[in-house]
Amino acid sequence: MTAKEYYSFQDAFPWQEQDKVRFKGYLWDKNGRHLTAKEAVSLFRRVDGPERLTHLLGELDGAFAVSVQTGQGQLLAVDPMGMFSFYFCRHKDQWHISDSATLLAERSGNKVQNRSALPEFRSAGFVLGRECLWNNVFRIQAGEVLLLANDGSLQGRWSQHFLPREFSTQGRKELYRTLCELLDGLSRRLTASLQGRTAVVPLSGGYDSRLIAAMLKRAGHQKVICFTYGRPNAESRLSEKVAKKLGYPWIFVDYQVINPDKYLQERRFLQYIDYAGNATSMPFLQEYFACRHLRDNKLVPDDSIFLPGHTGDYIAGSYVEKTIKRDRNESTRYGRLVRNYFSFCRLTKAEKELITERLQNWFQGQHFPAHADDPRYDVLTEEWDLKEKFAKFVFNAARVFPFFGYEFRLPLWDKQFRSFFRSLPFTYRAYKALYDEVLEKAYFVPMEICFHKEELREGPPELRAQAIRRLLRPLIPASIRRRRMIGRDYICYHRFTAAMEKELEQEGEKVPAKIRHFNAIICQWYAMRLSKQACRTGKGGPG
Repeated sequence: MTAKEYYSFQDAFPWQEQDKVRFKGYLWDKNGRHLTAKEAVSLFRRVDGPERLTHLLGELDGAFAVSVQTGQGQLLAVDPMGMFSFYFCRHKDQWHISDSATLLAERSGNKVQNRSALPEFRSAGFVLGRECLWNNVFRIQAGEVLLLANDGSLQGRWSQHFLPREFSTQGRKELYRTLCELLDGLSRRLTASLQGRTAVVPLSGGYDSRLIAAMLKRAGHQKVICFTYGRPNAESRLSEKVAKKLGYPWIFVDYQVINPDKYLQERRFLQYIDYAGNATSMPFLQEYFACRHLRDNKLVPDDSIFLPGHTGDYIAGSYVEKTIKRDRNESTRYGRLVRNYFSFCRLTKAEKELITERLQNWFQGQHFPAHADDPRYDVLTEEWDLKEKFAKFVFNAARVFPFFGYEFRLPLWDKQFRSFFRSLPFTYRAYKALYDEVLEKAYFVPMEICFHKEELREGPPELRAQAIRRLLRPLIPASIRRRRMIGRDYICYHRFTAAMEKELEQEGEKVPAKIRHFNAIICQWYAMRLSKQACRTGKGGPG
């Protein structure tokens, strides 16, 4: 029986249909050729089962979601970012599929909140595994292939893993040269995909977005605009210096002058919240106001392509010492994950136990690669981090660009780039040792965009200080902690979440106490929004 499908979200990547294939996004084929959705959809016409689809996906790269109707049932797959996703459920002996979790919950009569997922969502900003914030509505996971079989069964497999296949035996000089060549190839593929259109770089003071700007300069791409946002700070000053040195226009969107009082009533904002949250992830506010400003004031061409620097530093090793280089004993892993990742607000003992149980279910059946035998490195934590937090939280921040009608690319999630670092011995990933060396010597110093005294770097002393602060944090009075949060809040989240706090209070909802991040307020407000939607259908809220 053919599945029922409902699609509602309109963005810069419209769904393309051909025969029994539905495709959204973009990709590079096995020859490194960039394909638009219209060009890509034909690749999947001969897919007849999970094996062939998994094999084909192993040859491709990009950001996409694809659905193929076969004799066995409906095949679904998404890229390892999970940027575009499918939601599915079984209702009245039939599969139902949508790009919107809430629409699917409405059509299938499942608009009941998933209470078990609320603690993890409120404290981390995403829901684990295939679940979402609606009961009995499920989401395909990043890098997964699913068969919704005609007999009602569900078959799933991973098309992508982030576990190391093997570790490189190259010496430092060889690795340096290999990474330089890899970045040159990435530059060529990236600029070819732009097809002469304007590249817009969200340029912070960090290395990732600076690398993208430098790559465009070296590749000779002429149409580049850089922007940053928030309130003036050390990072924005570095961003301006980099852009001016490279000869690129630089736009600063000052969040201090944006009126934070009325945006919660704006129809466009509420549409964005539904689109970006999708009952799974915290809807990011970070770049929403900047993109709105760029769009409304026509500061970038309508066909611009945004190039954020997401994940470059992480893949290169910035978190190896924080979360991966740990005793990989299973008995300590879950407590460490709860402490490090589910920390927006204080959790009760019962909530911690519930999240721990759900984490244990996620890791069930996961095994270390035989060659990853160093007991100091928990590579399964990195696997979980990339499939869960990054796919549903970090990458989700980039959904703001297609919402406003702009295409995007994520250059530092390039398949060759991440495969290189996946095979890199941990010695070269610790503190991004090789990555920073290549970026500075091959790009930043020659282009005069390396500002040694002003660079925002993390090393052993900073990590030790962070660990001490985490231990002392519970002892600091809430009022002092909040003042410090505001002092470090360069993107003005405290201004925008104040309106959410006010609305929570007006609705009689509990405002999160002793928060560690303003994200806690966004998550609580969004959960309340879904609860109100459930109540309107008579299904009840979260309690």
